[in-house]
Amino acid sequence: MRNWAALITWLVLAPVVAAETPLPAPKPQLVAAATVIPPPTVATGMPVPRWVTIKAGRVNVRRGPSLEDNLLWTYVRPGLPVEIIAEYDSWRRIRDVEGETGWVKSVMLDGRRRVMFTGRVNTAILREPDGEADAVALAAPGLIAELVGCEGEWCEVSTRGYDGFVTRDRLWGVRANDNGR
Repeated sequence: MRNWAALITWLVLAPVVAAETPLPAPKPQLVAAATVIPPPTVATGMPVPRWVTIKAGRVNVRRGPSLEDNLLWTYVRPGLPVEIIAEYDSWRRIRDVEGETGWVKSVMLDGRRRVMFTGRVNTAILREPDGEADAVALAAPGLIAELVGCEGEWCEVSTRGYDGFVTRDRLWGVRANDNGR
């Protein structure tokens, strides 16, 4: 019974106390212009996500799928592998090696598979898919190579006249169960 009395007292007095308590003046807030991002759709019928490359020497990345949306940055590296994570009409939402996302026109992308060497040290490109095989070249972090295909933990790559194998954990642009084709 005592709990009921406390509850009734609180219900009666709470609005009075709240009305007498002055509220602090609201702080002005800066609000970024809202960009409406449409829900992901598959405009092409191709799987999403999937890997592609930057085709042109200058590719603008926008906040949303429209030329009226804010320009975020411009890619200036043809062949750079990116991941398509959504499609809308003739626009593709992509993610790059740094995890940044934005929208680009589909005509600025190429379906050829390329990968980028990752890590902080050079990676040996091996003659055979075997950790004991001879190295045919050393690939610096950030080097882009054509992806020939993958089997198990090994991927075959080709870059600057060198062909060989590396483990997929040294590459960005290929998933764990991806055969690279």
